[in-house]
Amino acid sequence: MPYKLLALDLDGTVLDAQLQLAPEVATAIAAAQARGVYVTIATGRMFGSTIQFARQLNIDGPLICFQGALIRDSRDGAISYHVPTPADLAAEAIELLHAAGLFVLAYIDERLWVAEQRAELDLYLGWHPEQPEVVLAPNLADTIARGASAGLLGAPAGDTRRFRAGPPTKLMFVAEPALAERETARLALHFAGRLAVMRSHAMFGELTAPGVSKGAALAQLAAHMGIAREDVIAIGDHENDLPMIAWAGLGLAMGNAIPQAQSIADAVIPSVDACGVAWAIEHYILKG
Repeated sequence: MPYKLLALDLDGTVLDAQLQLAPEVATAIAAAQARGVYVTIATGRMFGSTIQFARQLNIDGPLICFQGALIRDSRDGAISYHVPTPADLAAEAIELLHAAGLFVLAYIDERLWVAEQRAELDLYLGWHPEQPEVVLAPNLADTIARGASAGLLGAPAGDTRRFRAGPPTKLMFVAEPALAERETARLALHFAGRLAVMRSHAMFGELTAPGVSKGAALAQLAAHMGIAREDVIAIGDHENDLPMIAWAGLGLAMGNAIPQAQSIADAVIPSVDACGVAWAIEHYILKG
């Protein structure tokens, strides 16, 4: 069947463990676009990070960011869909995570808000070559709850800029894999029905507003474009990709995907190191 929309996760799907994009994948995406298929990105990354990779791939138009909490256009920055995390619930989650000794990042207006500078921040920033601005708010939970302001971490002398906190688009915590798994399960139980809780990586747990997912955002985008569900392909590899793999007319899991993703997918394709996305485009779009 002639598919019309292709949604691609980034990390572990388009990008390998070194954040590299294989030329074969870029070429295949261009070939899909030449066939009239609209290609978008569906990622947990913030817009400022996502757009860098979109430009490398010549993907123009709406991009699904922040696990589906935001759809923003790469051409003019227009936001067509945004579901922030309620400030009171975000503050509650931050307090719980800090009490457990975990490092938390709050994403507000394309900046990272943190309570302190720790090694986990450097680890996280290693995944983000665009180096987003980091705002230091020692009382992070209270700052978000009150909508107070804070300044940039490591700001040069004389830099008096202040940024006001609002409801974060999402929260992330960083921990060793076993601890991240336990905390994700604990938070999912604690916030059942109030927040969406998921893992996007072995070391990353994430929280968003209830109902937020890549699948929900992809459904929103497809409806906006007048594209039927059965005409959509979604490809991913991790827990945060499950909703869009399940929703799409053709949901594909990478060969390196977690078992749960592979079990619900319509098919399992080669791994990211074997250019699975290029393989999928060749088999399901170019030969279709």
